[in-house]
Amino acid sequence: MMVSITRRSFGGPLQFLVGRDAEGHWLAVETHGRGGGIFCDRSAALRYAVFETGHRARAVRVTAKTLSLL
Repeated sequence: MMVSITRRSFGGPLQFLVGRDAEGHWLAVETHGRGGGIFCDRSAALRYAVFETGHRARAVRVTAKTLSLL
């Protein structure tokens, strides 16, 4: 038997902020709290965020503000 699972939309397409946390780690944080991670450097965080957003223009922003993962 095949079961179909519907995908729900939670606030539109993915968008990420890339920046540092209070300890200096690089983070990529989805703006609606749906994902993210800690990375060894800025380029790894950007690469992850760009991949997750499907390379959409303006879907990834770099910020100077302190970020945190919830």
